[in-house]
Amino acid sequence: MSNQQVTELDAAQKFIYTRTNIRRAFNDFDDTDIADIYLQGEDCLILRRDGSQQTYNREPIKVAYTSYTHRLKDFFSYLGPNYRGPSVWHNNAYVLFKGWYYSHALGHLTPNARLQAAWADRFIHLNDVQKVTALLQSDQADLGHLIAPDGLRAQDMPIDFNSSLDTVEEVKPIFGEPWCSCGSYQQQLNNISSFSQEIEGFKPWCIHLSWFNKYREMLSKRTEARNQAPNGTQSKCVAWWYQPPSDHLSDGLFKVLYTTYGAQAPVSHWRNYKPDEHFTQNHAWDLFFNMMEAGYVPFPGRSLPQLQSVVKKQ
Repeated sequence: MSNQQVTELDAAQKFIYTRTNIRRAFNDFDDTDIADIYLQGEDCLILRRDGSQQTYNREPIKVAYTSYTHRLKDFFSYLGPNYRGPSVWHNNAYVLFKGWYYSHALGHLTPNARLQAAWADRFIHLNDVQKVTALLQSDQADLGHLIAPDGLRAQDMPIDFNSSLDTVEEVKPIFGEPWCSCGSYQQQLNNISSFSQEIEGFKPWCIHLSWFNKYREMLSKRTEARNQAPNGTQSKCVAWWYQPPSDHLSDGLFKVLYTTYGAQAPVSHWRNYKPDEHFTQNHAWDLFFNMMEAGYVPFPGRSLPQLQSVVKKQ
């Protein structure tokens, strides 16, 4: 039995040393019949209802927590209606929609998806962070989050457009680090001192920031692939479709066709990509980056009318 002092978890530690994070760090961890969790030196102390105790090293649990908050969700997790990506808002921020449309074959009929479609172009007319966040994250709607991957800027002030740019002051963000309105990020931000003491070099982060950065990288790679085409004419193209799952236990179907004759090539000049393999939403990121690395430019299949009848038959 260790003689080191046993301490209760502080605000940040309660988010880090949870049953789920301990299980992520240690496959053999039994998360049932736990009375309480404490810290003891470099260990996490598990007190069970039968009076027995177990200790687990804190470091792997911290790694598991960090990995979980930085994880990358699938491509369709945060697309809005009609494959809509992050929508530019005010103050250097974006509206990031939840992928209600793609969660289920009938996802587009859910109240959440219908509200997204109704509000998608209206958020730009609101300029108050708190009001927009409340609308996006209300329990009734749950439409998405407000995100500022390059830092949140203060609200614009009235200006004189006839004045000289030499008199403009440097733009200073009210929060210079990547920022998100989601609960996970805000919990970290509100307890940043405690988190920083527990995890060396800690900075708040969340799955929405990870997804946004990956999406922005994909757009950059797509532009690069297009710009590298001889004479500006892209011959190597990919058309893709996504069919959401029919239930909440299955994966969706990610369909890919390719051609070397340009996006407007007739049906006869397109072929299935690896027809013997079954692709889902979990393959989308890798497929996109692999195709662009090979010089192919991806297009949503619905934007290529000559292919619609073919895909429906398959």
